[in-house]
Amino acid sequence: IGKCEKIKQIFKRKNEILWLYLGKDFFRMRKMELELGSQFRRIDIARLHNEVANDIRQEHVQWIDRLNRDYGKNLDWWFGAICSRNVYSSNLFQYSCYLEMIDRLWKTPGERPELIIIESIGIAKAICKWANKRDISVNIISYYLARTLSLKWYLISFLQWVDFVIDHLFRWVAAYVSRKKYKVKHTQHRTAVIVDTYVHDYSLSGNGNFKDRYFPYLHEYLSEKGFEVAIHPVLFGFKYNYFSIYNRMRKSNSQFILQEDFLRALDYLIAISFPLRILAQKIKSDTFRSFDLSDILEEEQRQQSFIPGIQAVLIYRLFLRLGEVGIKPKMVINWYENQVIDRALIVGARQSFSQARILGVQGFIHSPNFLSLFPSQSEVEGQMAPHLLLETSQYQCQIACSFTRDIPCKPVAALRYSHVFDEDTTNYNGRRKLKSILVLLSFNIAEAVELLEILKAGLNQIRGDINILIKGHPDYDSKDLARAFGVRNWPSRYEIFHGSLQDALRQVSLVLSSGSSSMIEAVSKGVPVVFLGRQTGLNHNILSNLNMDIVTECFTTIELIEGINKYLDLPSAKISEYRNMGKKVRDLFFTPINEKTMEPFLDNLNN
Repeated sequence: IGKCEKIKQIFKRKNEILWLYLGKDFFRMRKMELELGSQFRRIDIARLHNEVANDIRQEHVQWIDRLNRDYGKNLDWWFGAICSRNVYSSNLFQYSCYLEMIDRLWKTPGERPELIIIESIGIAKAICKWANKRDISVNIISYYLARTLSLKWYLISFLQWVDFVIDHLFRWVAAYVSRKKYKVKHTQHRTAVIVDTYVHDYSLSGNGNFKDRYFPYLHEYLSEKGFEVAIHPVLFGFKYNYFSIYNRMRKSNSQFILQEDFLRALDYLIAISFPLRILAQKIKSDTFRSFDLSDILEEEQRQQSFIPGIQAVLIYRLFLRLGEVGIKPKMVINWYENQVIDRALIVGARQSFSQARILGVQGFIHSPNFLSLFPSQSEVEGQMAPHLLLETSQYQCQIACSFTRDIPCKPVAALRYSHVFDEDTTNYNGRRKLKSILVLLSFNIAEAVELLEILKAGLNQIRGDINILIKGHPDYDSKDLARAFGVRNWPSRYEIFHGSLQDALRQVSLVLSSGSSSMIEAVSKGVPVVFLGRQTGLNHNILSNLNMDIVTECFTTIELIEGINKYLDLPSAKISEYRNMGKKVRDLFFTPINEKTMEPFLDNLNN
């Protein structure tokens, strides 16, 4: 694989060869397509991929549940990538979709691929086993690309492990120095609530004033009710530079639980040895939809990123230590994405604070294919899930409980989305005359670049002189985005927008995205959205089930341009219709903030 001339020689006597690219690297796929030339016609699987994911999602989670029941007695299992169902750290669901797609294409006359290019040895072996069952002849040309990527991954994994150790050494030093500099505010035994949340550099001002991006207003609300609050910070985006944030946390009026104040050398040793323990675990499984996934499982076990698991062990050990020093909160409020770090917190809190209620707050909108966001039945049985789920609406409760009905769920005030209930006095007719497109990018920079590349291919076909405003995700800056896309390839019509989302929505005719959750905010304001499906990866369309004219889903450049042109120059009647439609969407997904809708955060605190 990767040697196009050799491939061309094999098929030189044929006029047209159908081929598939099964991998997540959009740019590698484009390069292969260019090098193979016009004799080779790539089968477009973007729409089929989406259909297959919808069809097999439930069965796949149930298959993972069976693995969890078999291996869940070992706590480390719950902190590994395989059981995480996180599609950004495990390829299991992606590869299951690939196998199902091949099976369906083979049953479709005129769509049988003669050449399949892959990025994984595991998926190659699984395809061979599938083919052998059906007496299909398979000739493996080369494992060159897959082997190269595999060896590269081993090196990356080792370097990540070394980087993690160095990073946490810097973090420990910063904690030690700041502890000597500032008087340590010990976590009180009377602490009623522990709030688990992400902390970025911008979360604390110079004087230590804490502003929670994930739980705005919650800390003030709990304090007003007279409850002592301690914050468990999950630090994000610091990379060795911890001195400033630790100083600010130390002098803050808010109480932070810093892991370095409680963890011991043994805890760190147990954590950094996690990769050795998880690699020693041998996994066997039954087939999935008649596909043998054993080779994929083995590959996933070897090539998973171990960093989330190491972080999970540290968090688990931290909560055990908190219990040992006598801290007994009545409640733990967890920003709950059902990541391995969330499971670690939950199981640690369950063991240390038997009297405490654990609330899993999902103050975000779910993408159906982002499987890890949804708790599953085996996780409930293994006590890896919270006692109570809090969602932004009753509709969101129904979605969140797609894979289990054994967790009670309540709608709660949508703290991060309070602005969707603000009345917008903007003259919408005037706004539409601006003819701008807002591109909302995913937190995954590879997905963001893919969207910008596909849009670039169709720029000349968009009607009129249209401004293209690009709004990136807070997890990366505009320089990172430009470098990933290619500074020389950056179109002059692409303008980075640095203002707020609310300001951007007042200036545009429509929104384009391929995975940003802010799409729902746009629709709630009556701004139409065009969703572009990914070409080789899983889609993350949070609006997929709406079935409303205000949203258009597309999978090709042609469909993309048609969708964009559809929403330009809308008549006033259609604009008004979309505004009313947006309010219905808003009320479906979000609960406004008031005294009554804040009550679920208190749960049993008043008892």
